[in-house]
Amino acid sequence: MKELEVYITSRSLSRSYKITVEDDFAQILKEELQGIVDHNNNLDAKDLLGAFVKKSYEKYLQTKGINEILLEIEEIK
Repeated sequence: MKELEVYITSRSLSRSYKITVEDDFAQILKEELQGIVDHNNNLDAKDLLGAFVKKSYEKYLQTKGINEILLEIEEIK
């Protein structure tokens, strides 16, 4: 398992968090985080929320698409 460190900052609070994830997922997560952290690996709470909303929407669209495919399969049966 790999450990990644992400800094979540706000105007009044600066904390560091360490997370541990599976090795094969660590590289994917690191690449995803690079799109939203600054050059010091700091992550503003607003940016974190925006990224969470974006990923949640992507998951929603994927789930919706899967459900549509499942309905089509059921209609074929």
